[in-house]
Amino acid sequence: MSTPSPKLAAGFSNAGHFLFHYFAAMYFTIVLAIERDWQTPYEALMQLWFPAAMLIGFCALPAGRLADRWSSPGMLVVMFLGMGLSTILCGFVETQTALMIFLGGLGLFGAIYHPVGIPWVIKTSEGKTGMRLAFNGIFGGMGAAGAAMLTGWIIEIFGWRGAFVIPGVICLSIGIAMFYALRTGWIAEGAKVAANRTSKASAAGNLKAVALMMIPMCMLGLIYNTVQNIMPKLFEERMVDLLSGQIGLVGTAVGVVYGIGATMQLVGGVLADRYNLKRVYVLLWLFQAPLLFVLAEYSGIPLGLAAVLLAMAGTAILPAENMMLSRFAPANHQGLVFGAKFVVSFGAGPVGLYLITQVRHSTGEFTDLLLAYSVLAVLVTMVALLLPRLPDEETPVAPKMTPAAAE
Repeated sequence: MSTPSPKLAAGFSNAGHFLFHYFAAMYFTIVLAIERDWQTPYEALMQLWFPAAMLIGFCALPAGRLADRWSSPGMLVVMFLGMGLSTILCGFVETQTALMIFLGGLGLFGAIYHPVGIPWVIKTSEGKTGMRLAFNGIFGGMGAAGAAMLTGWIIEIFGWRGAFVIPGVICLSIGIAMFYALRTGWIAEGAKVAANRTSKASAAGNLKAVALMMIPMCMLGLIYNTVQNIMPKLFEERMVDLLSGQIGLVGTAVGVVYGIGATMQLVGGVLADRYNLKRVYVLLWLFQAPLLFVLAEYSGIPLGLAAVLLAMAGTAILPAENMMLSRFAPANHQGLVFGAKFVVSFGAGPVGLYLITQVRHSTGEFTDLLLAYSVLAVLVTMVALLLPRLPDEETPVAPKMTPAAAE
């Protein structure tokens, strides 16, 4: 057996984060091509994602619990193989029902990543946890960016079926490679590392704080999933002068938004390591309300700028959120608590999808929905202010950053 490599573990975890967000976002660009090919209304095709969105949310809790009781890397192997096969099969469907079933499979296996992969990053991290989470988060953000940017051009070259099959084959191959690495001992659970890193969280945790955090986490999931779902259509309709409705250009524009947003994970990681986590969390929440208002009311360049800034705020907040949750959570139930987080955050996805289809059907646009989110963002900021101070932040001192710590 080989010695486990934290760097290899980080590589697989980062790849999993990239591919989950790639797969979770690519359908909303692919749907523009299927709409034209099948001559089916946009709203009807969007509803095919509903079972997948449900499964991503509601299967997170059992996935996290299985990781606690069995194996985090083992669960990630299952994720890679399941997501890859489901996505490949999506490329061969001929009916809406078949597409919905295999998209559901994608959601089922995709539900594994966050409640399993994020705690595994914490378990196997070396150096600053905030920075490790930030780098991992960048891969997730780049996945969302790549889904929009690459999918649009793959559709232009290989058609929408190729946009499913090509990334599916890559995902399946990574799953096979990770299975081999796990069997040969190149990667491991990381439990010993985790045991050395739980001093900041009491054995019992702070369940009241965990419960209170579920409110902003649910709303953040609702905002993220809704905006990600509608952004290709929003850009197609409101940036006609710049993008001409071409799917490749629309996808590229959306990809640029999420690519720029992903880089803010590094800034968020630095803030989380250096400053009061609650303060960082509240300020980044407050920043989102006016951006949602601009997204609701404007077109053209102001719309694009607001989308970029919203993506930046929504990703920069994640290292602080994950670190707070990890410290509030009971030490022996990290996977379970993170599973609960992603039940509420991704479980908000079906709610957002329902609101999208209903508001779109009633008004023909997304303005009212985004305005409502702007108001809710203000209310959630007030809820975040009620979170307790972390025990190790009673007298916070900003640590000095060294080049080694930032690598």
